[in-house]
Amino acid sequence: MKKEERFIVKEYLKSARKGFLSFLLFFSFLGIFIGVSALIIVIAVMTGFQNELKARIIGLSPHITVTKFFDMPIEHPDSIIKKIQHINGIVDAFPYILTKTIVTKGEYTDGIILKGTDKLPSIIDTAFVMGDGKLKEKSCVVGTNLAAVMRAKPKDTLRFYVPNSAKKTPFGMVLRSMDLIIEGVFDAGMYDYNTSFILTPLKDAEKIQGHSGVSGIEIKLKDPEKAPQIAKRIDKILGYPYTTTTWIDMNRSLFYALKLEKFTLFIVLSLIVVVASFGIITTLMMLVMQKTQEIGILMAMGYKRPQIKRIFVMLGLIIGTIGVITGSGFGILFSYLLKKYQFVHLPADVYFINHVAVQVNPRDVIITIIMALLLSYLATLIPAQRASKLDPVDALRYE
Repeated sequence: MKKEERFIVKEYLKSARKGFLSFLLFFSFLGIFIGVSALIIVIAVMTGFQNELKARIIGLSPHITVTKFFDMPIEHPDSIIKKIQHINGIVDAFPYILTKTIVTKGEYTDGIILKGTDKLPSIIDTAFVMGDGKLKEKSCVVGTNLAAVMRAKPKDTLRFYVPNSAKKTPFGMVLRSMDLIIEGVFDAGMYDYNTSFILTPLKDAEKIQGHSGVSGIEIKLKDPEKAPQIAKRIDKILGYPYTTTTWIDMNRSLFYALKLEKFTLFIVLSLIVVVASFGIITTLMMLVMQKTQEIGILMAMGYKRPQIKRIFVMLGLIIGTIGVITGSGFGILFSYLLKKYQFVHLPADVYFINHVAVQVNPRDVIITIIMALLLSYLATLIPAQRASKLDPVDALRYE
């Protein structure tokens, strides 16, 4: 853009800050500011929530599980582990037992999932709020919410019953039971896990379930994102009757819903910027009407139609760019403060986690900025085209 064109743009901006045009100019800027900042904040919250949930799931769940069809127990897990442990990317593999039980402590009773394992999940291993959590014979660890429901604390005794282990005796049907001592209370950061799971050594879980064999084999990977590829290799090696399930398979519907929600929110909030772009159109159209005579003079002085068009396009882009820059700056700053101070808390029983997780993804910010600038540019085309199509003679007659 030439120096004289920049001067005209500057003068037109000054005149737009007076009277009714200043009102339209302010709301055009405000609309873009709010739209861009809201987009960045909401997308950052959605990205942070998704990544936080993903990290917790990876920390609590096996990256791959090997089981038998029809939930049949695996009798010799060590032989299975030997067959697959050489696969590149596998860090560890160990057996586990999952069984549904009834747990009691005095007058308190609850139905839970008892997990037998000799290796605690990585998140739980560092998340004990009471006790040391060191599993030993006839011991267990419980989540904070379940401990609260059962009024339980470290060194208390819980009694476990397996519903499908009932035996007929002269005194009627009796359930097999076993007592375990609480060695620790953990906060896994996920409400469902804190309320539903109790962990105990593998041998104790085997005694409680009443039969030999394990439920499956947990596999930890160096890179959890490669779980689908490694699972296929395991399937080829083991074959029927073994099957693999990845952490992605177990949570596919959840992550799909989060991705869809993030995309939907992006589209909905983008409408704020679309509405703001109509403000730019109105502002520029009013400015064209106000400056009709001056446009005619410029054309009479030798200004070409593309130059007139370029002037009004630049006017609109300046309004849009100021709104985009300030909006994106505010959105990034607010996201940072929200992440640092966590002044918004969530009900953990609804949202899995108890605080708003925030992560500003540079790619999302760039996409938002480009989208807003593109809409601002498109909004300038109609009034700029109208200004460039004015007939110089009619424009000079305009009053």
